[in-house]
Amino acid sequence: MKTEYLIKETLKGLLATAKEKLCVLGEDDAKEDLKKLREVYEDLVLFWGLDEELIGEFDEKIWILK
Repeated sequence: MKTEYLIKETLKGLLATAKEKLCVLGEDDAKEDLKKLREVYEDLVLFWGLDEELIGEFDEKIWILK
């Protein structure tokens, strides 16, 4: 299995986790967790040299961090 595939699947998992935390915890209680998840997401994208537009896609889907 290619590393890039694994990283992209990990990013999907982080995004799914962020969405679920938002639904379960609500905006206020999830905010700190969402910030941490976004930091990890961004770090993976930058470290592995992936398209930085992925970070923007995360921000669009997890809109409360804007």
